[in-house]
Amino acid sequence: MDTTASAAALATWAGSLAAARLSGGTLPDPPQPITLAEGYDLAARAEAGLGTPAGWKIGATSESAMTFLGVSEPIRGRLFAERLWHDGARADLAGDRNAEAEPEIAFHLARPLAAGGDPLAAIGTVHAAAEIVRPSHPEPFRLGAGFIVADNAAGLGALIGPEIPRERLARPDLLAVTLHGPDGARVTGRADAVLGDPLRALSWLAGALGEVPAGAWVLTGAMARAIRVPPGGSLRLDADEFGAAVLHL
Repeated sequence: MDTTASAAALATWAGSLAAARLSGGTLPDPPQPITLAEGYDLAARAEAGLGTPAGWKIGATSESAMTFLGVSEPIRGRLFAERLWHDGARADLAGDRNAEAEPEIAFHLARPLAAGGDPLAAIGTVHAAAEIVRPSHPEPFRLGAGFIVADNAAGLGALIGPEIPRERLARPDLLAVTLHGPDGARVTGRADAVLGDPLRALSWLAGALGEVPAGAWVLTGAMARAIRVPPGGSLRLDADEFGAAVLHL
C-alpha cells in the first residue's frame, strides 16, 4: 500500500475513535502500526467529537509504566467537561468492557503555566480524584503506545473529589487516596508514585504543550493499580481527613 493509501486507510479507521470512546464500543485493529506522533495527531482530530475540552490527563508517570509502553516520557490525553463528575453524580459506564478507576491527584489551574514555570504558583486548588479509564480495544498494549495515545490514553472521565490543602504537596509520600469499587475491590495510592511528586507531572505537561492555560484541570497520573468499576453500585473515593466523594454507576 502506497503512502497516500496508507494515510487514507488510517484516517478512515480513526473516524471511529470518538464514537468508540463515548459508547464503550470496540475498535478494530488499525490498518497499520501507529507511531506516537501519529497517535497525538489522531487524538487531536477526534477531540471535536468528544465534548468540551477542560484539561489534560497524564499517563505513564512511573519508570515501570514508561518501560512497559516503550516510551521515554509520560503520555497525555484530554479531559472533557461533560465527564468531569463531582460527589453524588451518576456516570453511564456501559460498554463492551468494564471501565476501571485509578486514584490520582488533580490540579485546577488559577494561572497559566508556561514551560519552565513554577507549577505550584499556577495551581488554584488541589483535589483527590479518580480517573475512569477504558481502552477501546481488548488488547491495547499489543497495539502500542501510538494506539493508546490515539485512543485518548484510555481516558473516559474523572471523579473530582475533595479539596486538599496545597501545603500537603510538600510531602507527597504522606498524601494518599483510596478507592472502593462496587464489587468490593479496594486500592490505595500515594502521590509520590507519580514521578516522585505530582508537581513534576504538571511541569512535564507544561513542557510538552508549551503552556497549560488557566482554568485547566490536570490529572497527574495513576498512584496505584486500577480497580474495576462495572455498571451498578457506586465508586467511593476516600481522602482521609479531607473527605470523600461518591460516583454512582
